[in-house]
Amino acid sequence: MDLTNFEPTRTFPGLLLDRARREPDAVAMRHWRDGVVQEITWRSYADHVRDLALGLVAHGVKHGDRVAVMCSARPEWVFAALAVHSVGGVVIGVYPTNSVAEIEQLLAHSEAVAFIGETATELAKVANVAARTPSLRLVLGIDDAPPALPEPVTGMTWDALRDEGAWHAGDKPDRLSELVAAGSLDDAAVLFYTSGSTGAPKGVTHSHRTLQHSVQTFSGLYPDITSRRYDVVGFLPLAHVAPALVVVFAPLLTKLMVTYCRMDVYEEVLRSVRPTSVLWPPRFYEKIAGELIARTKSWPWFRRRAYDAAMWVGRRVAENRWSHRRPSALLRIAYAAALRGVFLPLRATVGMDRMRVAYTASAAMPESVLAIWQIWGLDLRENYGLTETGGCPIAHFDQPFPRPGFIGREFPDPRFQVKVADDGEMLISAPLLFTGYWGNPAETEAVLQDGWFRTGDLMERAPRGDIRLIGRKKDVIITRGGKTINPQPIETRLKESLLIDEAIVVGDARKYLTVLLEPSASADAPSAEALAESLRAEVARVNADLARVEQLKDFRVLPRSLEVERGERTANGKIKRTAVVSSFAALIDDMYGVNDDAAIADHVRSKPN
Repeated sequence: MDLTNFEPTRTFPGLLLDRARREPDAVAMRHWRDGVVQEITWRSYADHVRDLALGLVAHGVKHGDRVAVMCSARPEWVFAALAVHSVGGVVIGVYPTNSVAEIEQLLAHSEAVAFIGETATELAKVANVAARTPSLRLVLGIDDAPPALPEPVTGMTWDALRDEGAWHAGDKPDRLSELVAAGSLDDAAVLFYTSGSTGAPKGVTHSHRTLQHSVQTFSGLYPDITSRRYDVVGFLPLAHVAPALVVVFAPLLTKLMVTYCRMDVYEEVLRSVRPTSVLWPPRFYEKIAGELIARTKSWPWFRRRAYDAAMWVGRRVAENRWSHRRPSALLRIAYAAALRGVFLPLRATVGMDRMRVAYTASAAMPESVLAIWQIWGLDLRENYGLTETGGCPIAHFDQPFPRPGFIGREFPDPRFQVKVADDGEMLISAPLLFTGYWGNPAETEAVLQDGWFRTGDLMERAPRGDIRLIGRKKDVIITRGGKTINPQPIETRLKESLLIDEAIVVGDARKYLTVLLEPSASADAPSAEALAESLRAEVARVNADLARVEQLKDFRVLPRSLEVERGERTANGKIKRTAVVSSFAALIDDMYGVNDDAAIADHVRSKPN
C-alpha cells in the first residue's frame, strides 16, 4: 500500500476473494475459544462468506438492505459483515449492551430487514420488538435458535442459513463472484450509530471507499504492516468504529493477524498472543498500568529497589525525549539495562513485552498514564479519530515517544488537511470522511460543509505543528472507555420525576456516569435518608431503559441550588456543565472512590526511598 497515494480499487468482498485466490491456505484469522486457538484460512473465510451471502439472497436480502449484527468480537461477526457486503447490503453494528428500547430505535430508524444475534439473550431482545419493526423479515441465531417471532418474520439458525447457501453455491459456483462484481466502492458499507444532538440515534454512514482510506491511516501507524505480520487481540465491541476498522477491515489490506476472544478472557489471551499492535481506549492502559504498579509493591525488597532505580532512570529518559534532547551515553546504557532487567519482564506478565509502538484514541488520555507506559519503554502515542472520520486523520505517525497532551499532526497525504475555524473549532478535509448521517440530511449539512467536517472539538497548534485539543463545543460526555454519550436525554428523563428539579450527569474522562441531583420543593421526605431512597428509586427507573454504558452508577444531592452569580447557570437559566463540575468537584470525586489516574500520576512523580 502506497501510504501517500493510496486509492481503493476493490470492495471489501472483492479484496477477500483476491486473498483467497492468492493465498488460500494461509491463516487469515484466529479464534480463542475455551483455551483453544482455532485457525481459519483465507479459503475457509471466503467459503463462510459465500454460503452466508447466498443464504441471505435466498431470503430476499438485496443491494442496499440493512442487516443488524449483535455479537461479541468473533469470526462470525466478520463473516456476517462480508456476506452482507457481498450482496451489496449495509452492516449495522449493535452493541451487546444495548437495551431493548435502543435496539427497537436502531432497527426502526435503519429499516433493517435482518438481525443476526449471538445468543438467546440478544435474540430475546429482538423478539420483544420485532412486531414494532415493520421492515424486519429475518432473524438469525449464531449459538442459539431464535424464539417465537411474529409473522412475517422468519427465524432460523446460523448453520441452517449456511447450509442453504452452500446448496445454492453448488448449483451456481460463480454466483458469489457475480454478486461481488455488482458492488461499488461508493456503496454504503456500515452504519455506526452514535448519539444525536437531541438523543435520537445518528447512523454514521461509511462506504467501502471511506473505510479503506481509514485503513490507509491505520497502516500509517505501522508503516510496514503490509509486508510484515503484526498480531492483535480482538475483544472490543465491533459496533464501535475503531475496533471494526482494525480487526474486521484492516486485515483485508494488510498482514495484521487477529486473534478474536471474549471480553472476559482478554487478559489471558494477551499473555498468550503477546500482541505487537494495539489501539485501545485509555481505560485499558490505565487499568493494566494500575495492576502492574500494584504488583511491584508486593515485590521483595531487593527487586523493589531495582524497580525504583529503573524508574529514576526511566523518568530522566522520558524528560529528555519530551524536551527533544538526546540522553547521554551513560543514561542510554542505564536505560537499556532497566528495560532488559526490569520493565520488559514486568510488561511480559501481561503479554505486552513484544510491543514496541501502541496507540490510544476515543477519549482523553490522562497524561500520567501515557507517561508511565513511555517510562516502561512502550512508545504509546495518542491519535485522533471520530466515528465520522473512521480512521485517524491525526496521529503521531512518525514521532516516537511524544510528549503527553498532544494528538499529533495530519496524516502525510496532501488530501488530508486540518484547519482552525474562526471560533477555534477543528475542521478536517480527507477522503476518509463519512458520507452522511443515514436519513438525516439536516444533521449532515450542519457538519459537512464544502468538503470540510466540523468536528466539534477546539484545537490549537504548537510551534512544531503538533495539535492539542483544548475543549469541545458540543455538550457531550466521553467516558474513559471512549463512549460518547449525550447527557441531555438522561437528564430529561430524570426531571420527569416530581422529586427532581435539576439533574446534571457527569462522567467525562471517568470510568462511568454519575449524576448530581437537586430535589424539588415538593420532595417532602421525613429525613435525608428517606429522600435518598426515593431518589435512588428514580435513578433506577431511568437506568432500566438505558444501555449499560449510559447507566448512572451513583448520585449525590446538591447541597445548594445552582447560581448565576457563581457561573453555574447562564442568565436565562441554562446550566453551564463545566462550571458545575468545578464547583462540586469534591462531591463528584466522592462518587468515584480511588482514582487510578491519580495513583498512576503519583507513581510517575514519586522518588525512590
